[in-house]
Amino acid sequence: MARMRRINIVIGSELDDRLEREAELRGMSKSALVRECVEERLPPPGIDNGLRRIGALSYLCDDVEPADIDTELYGPLEADK
Repeated sequence: MARMRRINIVIGSELDDRLEREAELRGMSKSALVRECVEERLPPPGIDNGLRRIGALSYLCDDVEPADIDTELYGPLEADK
């Protein structure tokens, strides 16, 4: 295992309580559970296919309703006219 660094994080009491309960259920320390969760969530180092940047812009489309792509591209079906 790589050498560990000690860091400080600030979390709410409810999240800390959940973390403590989950760590106890899994038979591990809270630190080990935090490391596991962070490792699962973060992308591998050096991997960036551009999708992360696109996802970061998704808030710009919050008020846009989804549409049927075929109707948008080709117009309504004959039966819909």
